[in-house]
Amino acid sequence: MALVLLMVAALTGCSGSNSAQATTPSQQLAAAKAKLDAATSMHLTLRSSGIPASVNGALGADGSGTHAPAFKGTLDARISGFEAKVDVVSIDKLLYVKLPFTTQFVQADPKTYNAPDPAQLFATSGGITSLLTATTNLVEGAKIRVGPDVLQTITGTLPGATVARLLNIGDATQTFHVTYGITDPGGQLRTVTMTGPFYQGATSTYTLTLDQYGAPVEISKP
Repeated sequence: MALVLLMVAALTGCSGSNSAQATTPSQQLAAAKAKLDAATSMHLTLRSSGIPASVNGALGADGSGTHAPAFKGTLDARISGFEAKVDVVSIDKLLYVKLPFTTQFVQADPKTYNAPDPAQLFATSGGITSLLTATTNLVEGAKIRVGPDVLQTITGTLPGATVARLLNIGDATQTFHVTYGITDPGGQLRTVTMTGPFYQGATSTYTLTLDQYGAPVEISKP
């Protein structure tokens, strides 16, 4: 009898442990949001596909940001039909760009370039993490390997108004499909892939990759 009781207790303990480890997609996103909001800085890359050749806008970006919010890096943009890499600093709610063949930064309006204010992506209110709480129809997907990371994928639906408010592009009346990649182990938000009507008559995709949480970075007005 004592042996039976010990076996039952052991099985119960194992079951409880597994139950404690299991989390819902919304809980995983909430935990990832907390980690991102707590990070003092992070590195971001933005990549795109399916962008119509006739439109101007952001094709990609690479740089580092803080929750000030602030950002410094480069923006791959199509301007007046030409593609160019633009040096960018965004701080104190102002965007500065150094255009090709120029030597000085000038103040600019991101809406002019159909681009997000890169600093706003890092804001704890209304930034990238606002997507996590706005996502509905959450479904836990497969685990995938991206470089050195194993990512738990979670898919869902984003309202167009949330996407347009963050990125300055997109049909605010429609919905977008989103896939999140969260490191396993670690629980860090690593990728955000959004697909939908960013531009009229086309289905386009933007992928954000976040890494180097807490790496030292200094950003000042140019």
